Amino acid sequence: MESTGDKTFYTVTMARVYADQGRYEQAARIYRYLLDQTPDRPDLKQALEAVTSMLPDPPGDWHDISGLIERWVRLMVRRNAIRRLQQCRVQNK
Repeated sequence: MESTGDKTFYTVTMARVYADQGRYEQAARIYRYLLDQTPDRPDLKQALEAVTSMLPDPPGDWHDISGLIERWVRLMVRRNAIRRLQQCRVQNK
């Protein structure tokens, strides 16, 4: 079920079916949509909290990941600089 497509089946029943099948991301998507339509429903908020608690935690916070990416980029730049220096050295011999 696409989040941008037909939302005919975005119902509480369908969200429960997904949750019962262990498809928590799809269930959460439906509950979020339903809460956007009717934000004053505490039962939907509870159901969304229940299915999102079943989702796996992300692999660390963004700060940790961005630090790793930044380090990787610095290492790649150094590697490329070393390769260029090695090529210059070979050409000068």
